[in-house]
Amino acid sequence: MEYRYSQQNSPNNEQPLSQGLQGQDLLNDLYMDMFLQHLLADQQIRLLREAIDVALDERDEEAFKRFTKELIQLQDTLIDEE
Repeated sequence: MEYRYSQQNSPNNEQPLSQGLQGQDLLNDLYMDMFLQHLLADQQIRLLREAIDVALDERDEEAFKRFTKELIQLQDTLIDEE
């Protein structure tokens, strides 16, 4: 029985290594995107909570309802994505 190297096993073939690196780059990009989305969502939640506090301090019922509704929608969206 004769043993032959496949392209993947060939020591002179760099294609599988480059494909692995491209896959790693894609994975890194996905993780970075998820991380940035998480930071953005955290910041939006913090800003909405601050706006709700201001609306309460100023006894602005309409602003309170609007910001509370936005916060609930954002949190529901984040839960649906998980």
